[in-house]
Amino acid sequence: MNEKIVLSTTESIRWEKNRLLFFEDHYRSLLAKMRMKRMPIGMQFTPEWLLAQITDRINPSETLDTSVIDVVVQWSGQGDVSVQIFSEVPRLLKQTVIDLYRDYYITPGLAQFPMTDFTALNYLASVYGLENEYDVCLLMNTQKELVQTHLGSFFCVMDQEIVTPELNSGLLINVWRTQAIKGFNEAGLKVVEKPMSLFDLQKADGVFVLGPQTGFLAVDQFRKTAFDRSSCQHALDSWDKISQ
Repeated sequence: MNEKIVLSTTESIRWEKNRLLFFEDHYRSLLAKMRMKRMPIGMQFTPEWLLAQITDRINPSETLDTSVIDVVVQWSGQGDVSVQIFSEVPRLLKQTVIDLYRDYYITPGLAQFPMTDFTALNYLASVYGLENEYDVCLLMNTQKELVQTHLGSFFCVMDQEIVTPELNSGLLINVWRTQAIKGFNEAGLKVVEKPMSLFDLQKADGVFVLGPQTGFLAVDQFRKTAFDRSSCQHALDSWDKISQ
């Protein structure tokens, strides 16, 4: 392999209520990403080893309440992979404004390609959000369908249903989305996965984002459309049980 090429992948894990949420699922997700990129997985790369690396390197003062732990794995094509652990305190949002990021679009079907992990796109969307005072940026595919946000998956509450983009839209499969859909269905909340347009967003009663960076984040406004946070309460109550 060309030594100038370094393969990398990242898994973000939320520390909340004195523990790492869905750690085993995140561990399996990280292994899947490494296999897709043909990274060697040593015998020492066990859940216990990774958990020890995280607990040894995070700052205790930052993890008393809530933190986001980023596990970054890199490989140059020679030797073992290197693992770096970073932690940060997520930004608390009182009023959440969401808008579109249109500089680049996602090609449906490419989200599972080994070299695509949305890192650069999420970064560019976050910069755009800061420049324009948007808290969350929606990403779209080349069909002008809504896919996800730069901070995680999004869901709309519409007519007693929870609607979210389907996998074929090009979204990145992640632990929180999988856990949410499974948990909501088990709690009796009807989840519909389908292609979503701006019209779906504008007629929604409520909108919320789920991801390690945000936790459960209810959205207040999209342009001139205001959302009712109380419409997300049933989903929030179910999520509290799912994430216990």
